[in-house]
Amino acid sequence: MRGLAALVAAGSVWIVVVGVVRTRPFRLSIPRMLPRAVATGLLVGGASFLLALALLGTPVPAISIGIVASSLPLQAASVRRQREMQDAAGAWPDLLAHVRSSIAAGRTVPDAYLDAARRVGGPFSATYDDVQREVLFGGGFGFAMDLVRRDFSDATADRVTATLKIADQSGGTRVGEVLASLSASVADELRLRQAHDAAMSEQRWTGAVALIAPWVILALSIATNPQAAIAFDTAGGALVVVIGLAATLVGALLARRSASLSRTPRMFR
Repeated sequence: MRGLAALVAAGSVWIVVVGVVRTRPFRLSIPRMLPRAVATGLLVGGASFLLALALLGTPVPAISIGIVASSLPLQAASVRRQREMQDAAGAWPDLLAHVRSSIAAGRTVPDAYLDAARRVGGPFSATYDDVQREVLFGGGFGFAMDLVRRDFSDATADRVTATLKIADQSGGTRVGEVLASLSASVADELRLRQAHDAAMSEQRWTGAVALIAPWVILALSIATNPQAAIAFDTAGGALVVVIGLAATLVGALLARRSASLSRTPRMFR
């Protein structure tokens, strides 16, 4: 049973590092985490394992608790990344408004974008120098928009950058009307997305509690009941813990997958 628990732990580490679970007929993907988040997760998991082992005295539940605890910093990093993407997407209407006003004043689309990015700042400051260099000395405005799209990695950025590229290539008198329609569409999409996220926040908290609560109850039962500690130190008890750990991991992956289904699909990757 200890070998089986170690195998499950190795599989969990593989999921965290590689970020992909390939199954048939579908594929579950987990975004790659920052090295700091991975290191923090390993430290938290290791400390939780040692603490659980010292308090409970049974290795398999301690390993499982350590694995569950190691996922908490990774989940926090994922939530933080999602919030940063939402904040970045919320800046597009302001940028488009500045671009429209600059184009109405007679500027070209690249000049209008650079002026708008400088005024709005925020998430556009990170790529401003790269965009300016590509527009003036590099591959042109289209290649610069590809850099912005890859930096934002969001469906809204895909739409806006593709429209700006086409507007720069085609030109004409209807560029302002196209950008006005795009700005209104992006603003409506962002309002719907914010309302959806607010409605889903309670479900996310409920799901998190449902995943963590069984392990808290398990730790309390083993720590306060010597008979439970003896039962979970046997082969049958260890098998129950391993099955519970597998169910927790699968449930977390399916919850992440179901949450991603409501997101706007990206035009480009």
